[in-house]
Amino acid sequence: MSAAACSNSASNISPSDDLEYDDMAQANKRAKIDVSSFDQLNLEQLTLTQVGKTKKDQKIYVNIDKLPVRTNLTPNDWIFTRFGFDFTGTYEKPSFLGGKVPDRKGCPESLSLRVTLNPAQLEFLQKLDEATQTAYAEISPGKWNPLVSPEHQQCKVSVVLAGDGMTHLTVVKDGAVHKGLGFDFLKTFDCNFSSAMVKMVVRIRKVWQHTGKAGLSLEATQLVLKPRERPVEEDAFADTDALLAD
Repeated sequence: MSAAACSNSASNISPSDDLEYDDMAQANKRAKIDVSSFDQLNLEQLTLTQVGKTKKDQKIYVNIDKLPVRTNLTPNDWIFTRFGFDFTGTYEKPSFLGGKVPDRKGCPESLSLRVTLNPAQLEFLQKLDEATQTAYAEISPGKWNPLVSPEHQQCKVSVVLAGDGMTHLTVVKDGAVHKGLGFDFLKTFDCNFSSAMVKMVVRIRKVWQHTGKAGLSLEATQLVLKPRERPVEEDAFADTDALLAD
């Protein structure tokens, strides 16, 4: 595949505008945003769009067929998360876990969820990552950080639990389907969802750039969690008559 094209739209979008680029691209279609299965996306049509007048405030967005990348990563089956969320604040500490309150009102706050991929998902994300890296190399010589870990067949997904653009959550538990938003909703289930089954719609927000490094990150716009049903030990002393006998 030839190197993906890169366009600069600084004259159309102000770098001071806090709106997400995909929101702007979909402004006239807000009633419904199409979500295609990952295997329907044509990576040959991947392009990068630069927003910002200077390198300091420059943002780089990833598009496929001129639209922001948003896809159903689990159209047919479930994947799973081995470790679940870190609700202790040990590795990530947003304000709802006692961290610093963001300076900007509505600033999104998230927790990471590491998921194990099936071979088709792994191959797609690797190809997406490689295509973006090739296009980015035409813009900057920065070191590229891989999106997925092929050795463990895993990737990390951000789940927005506070602020603007929160992930739409669905929890399937005890024979019922529960829907909600935010950390307050998620914590009511009294588990961190380790070994939970997962379905998700993800989007690529933009190419992140920091201290000479760059890469892609995934954000869940829709997330379904099905916690593992823990087995209950059989009551070995259920016969109360036997317990009362001499």
